[in-house]
Amino acid sequence: GKTTVARTMATILYSLDLISTNKMVETSGLELTGEFLGQTKTKVTETLREAKGGILFVDEAYTLGFGHYGKEACDTLVAAMTSEEYTDLIII
Repeated sequence: GKTTVARTMATILYSLDLISTNKMVETSGLELTGEFLGQTKTKVTETLREAKGGILFVDEAYTLGFGHYGKEACDTLVAAMTSEEYTDLIII
């Protein structure tokens, strides 16, 4: 369901020239959080760079609401949403 919709959105947005590539990078809230201080921001930034130009799909994003490292991941994602560097990235 959700992953299929994200892939379809990538195809549609690419065909409308709203994103530069039709790639969709899938991750989860747990995959974005680190195990020690500083690791989370690095993981999120690497994932954002991989998805640049397309769609980043965060499955089970609600897991980012738990713990300090989840908050760090959310803060990094929100900062990316307002950054010029990621204007060609859509986060779902």
